[in-house]
Amino acid sequence: MCPQTTNAASDWIVDNTHLLDFVLNEAGGFVYAIDTTTYEILYANGSVVRTFGDVVGKKCFQALQRGRDEICPGCPGMPSPSQPEDDELVEWENTNSINQRTYLLNGRHLRWPDGRRVRLQVGIDITRQKALESAVDEERRASLETFEMLTNATIEGLIIYDEDRRCVRVNQVAPQILGYSADEMLGKSAFDFIAPQSRDHVHRVIKNANQAPYEAQMLRRDGSVFWAILRGRDLSLAGRKIRVSAILDISEIKEKEAEISRLAYYDALTELPNRRYLNEQLDHALNAARRSGNFGGLLFIDLDHFKTINDTRGHAVGDKVLIEAARRIRQHTRDADYVSRFGGDEFVVLLENLSSAESEATQKAYQAASNILHALAAPYLIDTYDYRLTGSIGIALFNGASASNEDLLRYADAAMYTAKDAGRNSVRFFDPVLQQQAEAKALLISRLRRAIEEEKLQLYAQPQIGSSGGRKIYGVELLARWPDAEHGMIPPGIFIPAAEESGLILPLGQWVLHQAVRQLKAWENDPERKNWRISINVSVRQFEDGDCVARITELLERYRFRPELLCLELTESVLLQHTKEILHKFSRLREMGFQLSIDDFGTGYSSLAYLKQLPITELKIDRSFVHEMTIDSSNAILVRTMIAIGQQFGLDVVAEGVETEAQYERLQAMGCTQFQGYLFGRPTPVDDLGGI
Repeated sequence: MCPQTTNAASDWIVDNTHLLDFVLNEAGGFVYAIDTTTYEILYANGSVVRTFGDVVGKKCFQALQRGRDEICPGCPGMPSPSQPEDDELVEWENTNSINQRTYLLNGRHLRWPDGRRVRLQVGIDITRQKALESAVDEERRASLETFEMLTNATIEGLIIYDEDRRCVRVNQVAPQILGYSADEMLGKSAFDFIAPQSRDHVHRVIKNANQAPYEAQMLRRDGSVFWAILRGRDLSLAGRKIRVSAILDISEIKEKEAEISRLAYYDALTELPNRRYLNEQLDHALNAARRSGNFGGLLFIDLDHFKTINDTRGHAVGDKVLIEAARRIRQHTRDADYVSRFGGDEFVVLLENLSSAESEATQKAYQAASNILHALAAPYLIDTYDYRLTGSIGIALFNGASASNEDLLRYADAAMYTAKDAGRNSVRFFDPVLQQQAEAKALLISRLRRAIEEEKLQLYAQPQIGSSGGRKIYGVELLARWPDAEHGMIPPGIFIPAAEESGLILPLGQWVLHQAVRQLKAWENDPERKNWRISINVSVRQFEDGDCVARITELLERYRFRPELLCLELTESVLLQHTKEILHKFSRLREMGFQLSIDDFGTGYSSLAYLKQLPITELKIDRSFVHEMTIDSSNAILVRTMIAIGQQFGLDVVAEGVETEAQYERLQAMGCTQFQGYLFGRPTPVDDLGGI
């Protein structure tokens, strides 16, 4: 049995040895054994032979890796026999071999059957895997470089915080925005970069996991504060919680917003809040007054005679006066009060929380206005000149009543005009009766505008008499009259000032001028009237209009009338606007042959020096002097003086308002030769004189 068993075992060993050889030779991996003393290859399987040839009996560093014995696992430098015989995994990059491939080897020390110490190497070709790894590494490196490039190219600063809100990474932009180096930022708390006034807000945002962009003030390394838009997102990365925060510096945007707000809400000249800002603050003040019941006040301020400075000294000086006036008003109001430039030379002051008692609120508002008046009246020393100004102030009080912004402004404006009518440099409170009058005036202006557009006005004529030849008519003054269908004949003393105030005097004056020229043409073939002169009133506003002379010239060229038969009467206030432009207009009209008259002479602010410079042809003595002449000796002296002045300057002198024979005879005795008044005829419709 035993021999049989032994033979069977031997057969099994032989058979399995062949099987093992077959497996080792056909396996895709390398299997070879190296003598650790001689470096001789004692065994090599088929894969080694197929790759490197018949290497058995050869030195390993010659057969497997020429010139690179420091890499070959079987070459000098491998573990000595005294070292542990643990498995060892080695990547072998065979760069000098014939095939230029990479292998992963596992080596183990053991005893060869003949007792020699050998190293058994088992390996596989991993060239393809290494190439894939290299490609993945390259792709990862390229992705990281791209990510770094993109994060550094953005205008936002990016900061990555760990779960303790400590900075662990930044892009290049964040240090530039915050004024740190990248290394200085690492390890700092997120709140080290937040300004104290915004920390509570930022803490709430982070606590609520709010991911929406929001504004906060941030802190630079130098301690300066700036506005930024922050965006944050909490993430998990490799099992760690992080927060990515983006910072966008919006300092310039905030500055531009402030500039836009300044332009929208502040006056460029005085830097005071403008009308738009005032309206918004007035809304708040009215709502607050309704809740508290306290009175507030609205002061409407207008500078008296400011236009004179603009006209005589120019707008540059006028602007300096406005700036100084604004400074004084601001200086003499409370910090809580709103001072606004309403437009032109108008200012509005909003006073809040004066008192719950109307009497006390009235006194406080009056005192505030008085302080401003006193400040405005101080001398204005500008460009070596000493200017004097006063102001007129209207006050409207308000509390819980349902007045609107527009109502209050109208009330204060109406009160301001009452102050002007009272002599200027004064304060007046709004009176409902005055408001009714103001509203009536607005209605009057509306009806007047319609009457002018529809040509519902009429022309009346009042004769002008020369004393030579027995009170002979030498001309007429044409006067506009307004027969209103609803209210009857509206006196000129009512509608002419309304036309001046509203600007309707310009179309009204143009209509009168056009009708006067047509009347002259209508009388050209009338033996009695063809030499009559027609006088018309021209307002200062008409004369200041840049197209005034051009319009008159156009009429002259169109109708070809005799210009010496048209006399343009201007009030004495035109002398107050004595400028080169006015002088030029006067000269142009005289050169064309028109007569120029100063109406209401003696009632204005003229200087006799102007009479010798202006090319006028006539003075008209105001009716007020003529009326009192026979009962007041001082008036008689004034009339005599005015007649003498006219004669000395070679001007015709017309006495207006002559109503009695006594007045007529007295004027003749003084040397006056031309007259106008009820004594010689009342204004009559032009049609009754054979008119248009």
